[in-house]
Amino acid sequence: MIFGSKKGVPGPCPACDAPLDAAVVQQSSPTCPACGQPLVPVRVAGFWRRLLATMVDSVILLLTAGPLFYGLISVTGNPGPLRGGLGLDGVLQFLAVDPIDILLWCAPLLGMAALYFILFIALSGKTPGQKLVGIRVINRAGGPPGPWRSMLRLAGTALGLAPGGLGSLWMAFDREKRAFHDYLTGTYVVREH
Repeated sequence: MIFGSKKGVPGPCPACDAPLDAAVVQQSSPTCPACGQPLVPVRVAGFWRRLLATMVDSVILLLTAGPLFYGLISVTGNPGPLRGGLGLDGVLQFLAVDPIDILLWCAPLLGMAALYFILFIALSGKTPGQKLVGIRVINRAGGPPGPWRSMLRLAGTALGLAPGGLGSLWMAFDREKRAFHDYLTGTYVVREH
């Protein structure tokens, strides 16, 4: 089991949520006094570091999946919801399009992005952006989340972004710096350095 928080104050036990104090975590091989689970100390990654990693991953996706998506649109000849161009008339026409049509049109791009995040998180626990800023995603035992947990984590991220991004924004105020998808899947984002 792991424990940690942003300011060096130990968070609760990941197994039983019992509060941990500094004396317990400073032992040579700490265990939870309530449930007896071994604890592995970590430093959790904060909001800004995680945001920077997301921005780096977005640029990588823009430079790789973006041209593939543009090529697919060119080959199929389907301009999708951008029929009116990029001017004011085009924007107004875009706003009148059914959101389901927009999602269907963006499905190949969203699929490539989902594959990117699922594979990197499942196999190594970190995307290239996360590796660059020195963070990784771990499960309660300290290893990579695995494929099923990575898929659930991505679905939880999408659900957390739906209400105006509140599912991800609450990590800025959470003691353990965990977002909705971290709680949903039992994962932590920790610093490597």
